[in-house]
This record gives sequence, C-alpha cells and structure tokens, in this order.
Amino acid sequence: MVGKRIRLGRIFRDDGKTFVITMDHGVDLGPLKGIEDIRGTVKRVLRGGYKPDAILMNPSMIRLCHEEIVGKLGVIARLDGTATIIGPDITDYRLFSSVEDALISGADAVATMAFIGVESESQNSEKVGKVSQDCNRWSVPHIVEALPPEIVEYHFKPEAKRQWPSLEHVKFVDRVAAELGADVVKSYYTGDPDTFKEAVRCCPVPIIVLSGPGAGNPEELLRIVRDVMEVGAKGVIMGRNVWGHKDPVAMVKAISKIVHEEESFESAVKIIK
Repeated sequence: MVGKRIRLGRIFRDDGKTFVITMDHGVDLGPLKGIEDIRGTVKRVLRGGYKPDAILMNPSMIRLCHEEIVGKLGVIARLDGTATIIGPDITDYRLFSSVEDALISGADAVATMAFIGVESESQNSEKVGKVSQDCNRWSVPHIVEALPPEIVEYHFKPEAKRQWPSLEHVKFVDRVAAELGADVVKSYYTGDPDTFKEAVRCCPVPIIVLSGPGAGNPEELLRIVRDVMEVGAKGVIMGRNVWGHKDPVAMVKAISKIVHEEESFESAVKIIK
C-alpha cells in the first residue's frame, strides 16, 4: 500500500531503522515522574542536535503538544488503554480512540497493545485485528506492542527491577502480533542477543525493541540497544529510560548514533558521561 509506505517513511529513515520516543504512559500510569509537564518534557528531549525519528503519544497529547513536534519527527498515536494500575485488570485494554481520529490528529501511524496468554486474550486479539482492518482501509501503519504473559505486571511498574521474558514467549507473542496484522512489532528483548536473533527470524515483519521500566542503569540500556541492532532489530522504542535520564539530550544522541551510525557501545557510553 502506497500510503503505508509513505507514512512509514516518516518514521523509519532511509537506512530502514528508527528510534521512537514514547510518552503515552499517562493513560494507564497517570502523571508519571518525568512527564508531569509533558510539553516541557517534549521540549527537553528535542532540544539537541540529535532527535528521535518519531514520538508515540495519545491523540489528545498529540493535539496538546503539536507545536513542539510539528515538522520535527514522525508521529504515532496510541489507540488503546483505559485499564490503569489502580484498576482491577491492567490487561483489559479498550479502544479510546480510532484510526480516523489519529489521522485527524496528524499521526503517521497507530499503536495498540497485544496481551497474549491472559484471561482477556480473545477480546484483546479481536481489538488488534479490527484496528488492523481499519489501518488497511486508511492505509495507516499499525504498530503492535506484544507483551509476554510473565512480563505484564513488571511492565507497568516504573521502579521495577529488570526482568527478561523467555525466548519461546517472545517468539510466540511477536508472531501472534504479526499474524493479527501488525506492520511493525514492538517487542520485548530476551536479554541475550543470540536468543533474540531467533525471535527476529521468526517474525515476518520488522521488530523494534522496547526498554520497559528502569533498565538498571543507562549503560545497560545502551548495551541493549547495541545488542538488538546487531542481531536484526530495525530500531528501538523507549521512553522512561530516555526522558527520565539526568541528561535526556545526551541519551537521545547516544541511542541515535548506535541505531543509525553503528556507534560502538564504548563510544556511546562516553556521550552520556
């Protein structure tokens, strides 16, 4: 589809790779530390010479922050959520927006969450599939975030200690997301480049890797970026560990140079020190 290819070209550079910054957390985590003033956070992240290639936000926040992002990077709209960390079931994600609303807001792509292996799996997969149909109708790329079941509770804890899902579960949920119509899969890392290579091989659409809650330390985050890019990921999609860093401009530069310039881990670490 020509429309999808054009829109993906606003998210992925000519090298076929991307670095997406995420700021869609408020709909389930509330005023998370670091994005209490979301417009201010956008300004801080984008003030350096290096910038992310795209930003993921909820449509209402795209409209709120449009002056800060217009003409600077691609835009991805989150369409689902509404299950919060203070509610009874964080996996009960429902659509609060639509592909049409995302387009009206100026988005180049949309994103939804795929919870696999949970009680509400069938309803969740039905939602993802229907959004994929709408995306085909409007020629809009669909990015699907695939969460392995053992990661669900950890994923929504901002101060959680790093956990790695099993290779088998990462392979499984990434493939399901692709089968449900994802044009790009937002994937968890297995913690090991040799095993993650197998997950990439089994997914028929491009994979971009998320960081989840606190990576433990900034150097560990950069090592993750280096590892996943070396084994076939097409980019990374990260938020808390970027704008939550003491120097988000330096972190953006370090990640961008690894993703697009094949910067070594050792050189990238020097940028953030």
